[in-house]
Amino acid sequence: MIAKSPKTIHPLLTLQPQEVTATSDIIRQTYPGQDIVFRIIAIKEPRRSLVVAFLEAERSSQPLPHVPRCTYVSYQFKGQPEAFEDIIDLGAEKVVFHKELPKGVHPPAGTDDMLAVQQLVLEDELVKAEIARLKLPEGAEVVPEAWPYGKDTNEADLKQYQVWFFLGSLDPKNRAHPSSNHFAHPLDFSAIVDDVTKKVVKIDRLPMGEGLYSQSTDDEVYQPQPDAEYASELQPSLRQDVKRIIISQPEGVSFTVEDDQVISWQKWKFHMDFNWREGVVLRDVCYDGRPVFYRLALAEMTVPYADPRPPFHRKSAYDLGEGGVGNTANNLALGCDCLGAIRYFDRWVNDSQGRPEIRENCICMHEVDTGVGWKHTNYRNMRAEVTRSRELVIQTIMTISNYEYILIWTLDTAAAIHYEIRATGIMSVVPMRQGVDHDLDYGIIVAPGVMAPSHQHIFCLRMDPAIDGYNTSTITYNESIAKPVTKARNPFGVAYGLEAHEIHRSGHLDLEPSRNRIVKFINKEKVNAVTGKNPGYAIHVPATQLQLSHATSTHASRAEFADHHFYFTKQCEDELYPAGDYPWQSMGGDGVRGWAARNEKLESQGVAWVNFGFTHNPRPEDWPVMPCEVFRVAIKPSHFFEKNPALDMPASRQSVNQSSLVPKDDKEVVVGSCCGK
Repeated sequence: MIAKSPKTIHPLLTLQPQEVTATSDIIRQTYPGQDIVFRIIAIKEPRRSLVVAFLEAERSSQPLPHVPRCTYVSYQFKGQPEAFEDIIDLGAEKVVFHKELPKGVHPPAGTDDMLAVQQLVLEDELVKAEIARLKLPEGAEVVPEAWPYGKDTNEADLKQYQVWFFLGSLDPKNRAHPSSNHFAHPLDFSAIVDDVTKKVVKIDRLPMGEGLYSQSTDDEVYQPQPDAEYASELQPSLRQDVKRIIISQPEGVSFTVEDDQVISWQKWKFHMDFNWREGVVLRDVCYDGRPVFYRLALAEMTVPYADPRPPFHRKSAYDLGEGGVGNTANNLALGCDCLGAIRYFDRWVNDSQGRPEIRENCICMHEVDTGVGWKHTNYRNMRAEVTRSRELVIQTIMTISNYEYILIWTLDTAAAIHYEIRATGIMSVVPMRQGVDHDLDYGIIVAPGVMAPSHQHIFCLRMDPAIDGYNTSTITYNESIAKPVTKARNPFGVAYGLEAHEIHRSGHLDLEPSRNRIVKFINKEKVNAVTGKNPGYAIHVPATQLQLSHATSTHASRAEFADHHFYFTKQCEDELYPAGDYPWQSMGGDGVRGWAARNEKLESQGVAWVNFGFTHNPRPEDWPVMPCEVFRVAIKPSHFFEKNPALDMPASRQSVNQSSLVPKDDKEVVVGSCCGK
């Protein structure tokens, strides 16, 4: 896909496999004879000003300026703790930036690393001694699960893994099934593994009671826990009354795809980028030829756990920065993960040897009917006008250890953008002593000897606006405020008004439902011809609970975005991730909280960091696999149009929809048509 001349490469082109190879080749040439472990190879975010110049030239059919095509790479030398980050100019074929990461700053771990750790711990003598202590039944299979170590000090630590242990099912039928649920059987110890030596350096006995230090003892043996299988083939019975729903588009789809990433659909046009960390990134998002957003991405998430008992107090995952949406993306199955007429996309990441590694079918795109778009019935003659709403769905699913996140960008026919998260998978459970009443307020017992701790999932979206122009966006917020009762202007006490406030400097803001506070991006240089207001897009996000960990905790210091609903900072290509570039065992201090504290003038260069999430206090209904928990953020036009942008949607017609009638009884049914034939 890359053209012969570097000058013709589109700056928003997603990472190509030959770029992975070229990057690793340059690093190897720089360090001949070294055994290099490649952590991440990805496109270095290009300078916004250069990309904008390219986009504007592209729109006006002018000569295209050259935008340097660069990658960044993080790597280590095998057996050594030091880690490095370089930037490679692919056109010049050379390193243009090099740094050694500070002590205590660690690159993420790849699948290769996790699998290697999980294999080596089973051969370790300390782990073998713990398994022997438990006196497990004959034929039992111990299953390790590697996690990031977490953090509980301000010290710059060596990179480590915390490995939890589980037991496979003792039932031969269940154990033989490829989806057998070992998470139902947590064991009472954990191993800490050094990343460099790949040795177990410590065994943590896990707390088995509600006390902070109720760790298992030397004479405790395994207490069997019941199987909790989720695979359909392992259920006692399945529902027999679920009738098929078949989604078809006999005339084909309404979208087009150019160069495998430029999407056009219902007046929308955008570049669909993808990377190891954020997954799908929407770039240069335009509606009917008008720019709306320069860049939209899920920037980070954190999952802090509420269990205060060591070592669980360290447990706080950063599933993007420590693992990555792209690295852990599923191969989506036709008819299972995605229904209807589906367009799949493959994308590329790297393995530890610096080779390109494909993620097949990691994105699925399709159209869905989402119900009535708009409708009105003239009650005088009962004439109804009704249209259907459609959305273009762009979906990726990541599996990170026990958990799944279904991550969805949607665009609709009323010119709105949505980001939807569906959390499912298996809760991260811990062992508890059986035969004892546990009075817990930070989790629940979901099965004998199995406790699901309370936790939060807090997400951060980074929004870089381009409202009707790439360099003319201002951040504001509106509030609906009750007017005071006055004889002259509000004698009946019913009036309220909309108050607008501009965000002039970097900082933070919390939502206030009692004031209906809504953050907006506007273009101050343009005015809506009907309303006289500046055109814009508004962010509609519920005021969810923020991080509950105390401000003095390591959870709070690391998750810099999780203490306010919004942060605002000046746009910078080197500041894309709100918990810092490298959250593995991070101490905080290099993320959005610090950037916002610079109190910089934003003017037309501000970006918004939108923070929201779930507080998950487990229910028995979440076990052994969670029904999807759904959350949605809407980004809607506000004074961007002079009327409803979906007025030109075709009327809903039965001749097109071809719905079928389910009779009420055996009698003949006469059905009128409210939407025409």
